[in-house]
Amino acid sequence: MKHTFLLLASLLLINVTGGAQDDARSKAIVDKLMAKAKGWTSFQADFTSRLQNTKDKLDVKQTGTMKVKGKKFNLVLDNNTIINDGATMWTYNKESNEVNLSDPGEMDQDMDPSKLFTQYEKGFKSQFVEEKGNVQVVKLFPIDPSKKPYHTVVLKVDKAKVEPMEIQVLYKDGNIVTYTLLGFVANPDLNDALFTFNKAKYPGVEVNDMR
Repeated sequence: MKHTFLLLASLLLINVTGGAQDDARSKAIVDKLMAKAKGWTSFQADFTSRLQNTKDKLDVKQTGTMKVKGKKFNLVLDNNTIINDGATMWTYNKESNEVNLSDPGEMDQDMDPSKLFTQYEKGFKSQFVEEKGNVQVVKLFPIDPSKKPYHTVVLKVDKAKVEPMEIQVLYKDGNIVTYTLLGFVANPDLNDALFTFNKAKYPGVEVNDMR
């Protein structure tokens, strides 16, 4: 579950500015992404994630889907599903057939998918790395590293679509998490039923209200 929340903190880091500490080319790429993202009131993303740590001999691969509409979200990552309707957050584990209810207000704001396009707006600087064909690569660095668990984010952008393709997050503890987008849809029509946990669909589920 820890790695599920790493995803919420890291996927689609596309709303970043760094003021005078940015180089001109990386800032232009990021600003273009921000301008487009501001028109997204909802989105859906299919992705793979890979967690690696050479020291700990760790290599974990997962696939997932995220649907976001305003402040609501539905995240499915292998055996875990996290649903938030804005008032209640349900965290369901398929293996244990157990769901925990919690208050979304208690969630770390860095881990809120509904803020993926705003939480990195301030406090970062960027650096242009390279451009190969249709792929642009930019590095992002927290201006105050002491406030973040990671030190670098490497963002690959589809130049033509102006959408993220891959995000690699380098953590201070040696973890490297790579997210690769398999598909992205901006402003899909998402039914509100997606953002409520329907107990009837999970026979025998154990419900733990942690609020």
